[in-house]
Amino acid sequence: MPTPHPRPYHAGSLFGDGPRRPLDREQRARFKFLLTAHYRSRHITPKGEKVGAALLKRLSVDGRCDPSHQTIADDAGCDERTVRRALDAMKAIGLVMWQRRIVRDGWRTSQTSNAYLLAPIAVANPPKIHARCCGGQIVRETRSISFISTSASPQDVEAARNALAARRAAIEGRLLNKGRTLAETGTPGHDRA
Repeated sequence: MPTPHPRPYHAGSLFGDGPRRPLDREQRARFKFLLTAHYRSRHITPKGEKVGAALLKRLSVDGRCDPSHQTIADDAGCDERTVRRALDAMKAIGLVMWQRRIVRDGWRTSQTSNAYLLAPIAVANPPKIHARCCGGQIVRETRSISFISTSASPQDVEAARNALAARRAAIEGRLLNKGRTLAETGTPGHDRA
């Protein structure tokens, strides 16, 4: 019985160049917009946005994009592990796909790099991906509140409306008072005591 190779290549790997998809100017702009939108909605990290920009920078006119993780890391100013995490996050939301590329070296095969496809499409409901934090990093998470739909009594609704009306009157009173104070002094931003 033959012993398995200690590092077999992955199923689905491809000999050769790999798939290519050229992007025109509009598709490149859309990809940049999607990168920024996913960064702002916290689906990818700030370094993830830089990794996406580095991939876009390395995309050639004929659609070839096969930089190594080290090249992407150098362009984005981060570590190779950060590149791998960012690529996984972008793959999960549908921004990047890739195909493993391998070459024969005698009787062995080795992976050269991945052939990346930058997809200017977006998944309808991207999964929530939380960026891993290192030991000393302080991360604040927003707590989600689940509201249970209950029917309120008419007395509760009336009490809430009265409370909102009282709050509105108090705020309007303060604003009117502030306007009078500014008109009396003649200088904006300074109240007389």
